[in-house]
Amino acid sequence: MRRFTVLQVALAILLAAVLLAAPRILTIVQTRMLTEIIYFSLFAVSFNLLFANAGLLSFGHAAYFGLGAYVTAISLKHVAGMPFFAAILLGALAGTVGGIVIGFFCVRRKGSYFALLTLAFNQFLWAIAWKWREVTGGDDGIGGIVPKKPVDLGIVSVDFNNVTNKYYLILIIVVLCLAVGWYLMRTPFGNTVMAVKGNDERASFLGYNVNRSKLLIFSLAACFAGIAGSLFALFQDFVAPSAISMAMSTEVLFMAFLGGTGSFFGPILGAAIFVYFTDWISSITDRWEFILGLLFIALVLYFHQGFIGLIPSRLKSLFAIGENR
Repeated sequence: MRRFTVLQVALAILLAAVLLAAPRILTIVQTRMLTEIIYFSLFAVSFNLLFANAGLLSFGHAAYFGLGAYVTAISLKHVAGMPFFAAILLGALAGTVGGIVIGFFCVRRKGSYFALLTLAFNQFLWAIAWKWREVTGGDDGIGGIVPKKPVDLGIVSVDFNNVTNKYYLILIIVVLCLAVGWYLMRTPFGNTVMAVKGNDERASFLGYNVNRSKLLIFSLAACFAGIAGSLFALFQDFVAPSAISMAMSTEVLFMAFLGGTGSFFGPILGAAIFVYFTDWISSITDRWEFILGLLFIALVLYFHQGFIGLIPSRLKSLFAIGENR
């Protein structure tokens, strides 16, 4: 395990101070945008756990994001007395179970077969969300999720309709998840996943259980995506089939590649650029998807490391703890 330098610790403390003070400095609109960046960061990192660490390109990662969002929304909306944090845990559990079930079928396939199979499961779940109107609300979605009264946390009651309170809740959960993900990738489990990515046949000869390793990283990524979806539902106070659509699967792919898939923290940068850029460009033109497409083409052709590759190497070395091995 790599040791932290004094400068890296100082930068982490400075970043934490900025994030904690952000709602006091920013406007309500800016705080909402920063909150979106934070939960989409977790979603993008979860995608990158699969792609960068295990070499598994999923075209259907929104399946677990949507599962987390819908299960959290349905449990808070329809289960009387459902504890607030239990609903978030159920969202995480839904993503994990979805990852185990779907991953069981997908990890046995490689390349385009794997990618297309994940896409097929994503479309299957999207169709359920769209058609099962009695439970999911169909295309009308589910609204009014967050309790209107302050939530009793045992020690203090917190009003989660307040944007600042939601920001801190989402920030704490996402930071904890990112810390767990970063740590796990530097344990023997992470080494096994990287060995499987490098050459799964050789890893099998060496005694690694290739399919089990792939299924574990697949389920971990799905769990984080489910938590991100749960936070999305609580922040938006609304869930619709768009949360589980192909468009959402494409967006998380954009975020990861924009930031750079070669770094653990690259997708966080990508989520920030994506959320800010789409908000800014959509306020200028209705054809923002066209411009976003051009940006992605330029990125693929000329900036293979994503935007994190544009950071000077000397400055980037300070964040070398985030590099994927």
